[in-house]
Amino acid sequence: MARVNTLLFLVTVALVVVAAIDCLATDESRVRHFPRGAWLLLVLCCPVAGAIAWFRAGRASAGEVAPAAVRSAPVGPEDDPEFVRMLAEVVRNR
Repeated sequence: MARVNTLLFLVTVALVVVAAIDCLATDESRVRHFPRGAWLLLVLCCPVAGAIAWFRAGRASAGEVAPAAVRSAPVGPEDDPEFVRMLAEVVRNR
């Protein structure tokens, strides 16, 4: 019984280590649903479920881009540097 417990412990540790390294090494544009830090915390706090969730839902596949990476355009006009520059020029020319 001790051998089985040791084997299960080693498999769990290996799964967590591989998931944590993969989470840290994955490009930010391929991380889905949560920020990378939240995924890492989930993998470390809930070893088996967190690692499985990371591999199933946390990272995008090779050809896929995460939805957060698709939204690279500014959200509002004050976030667009070109708009702010144009607005400052209009105010200066008054």
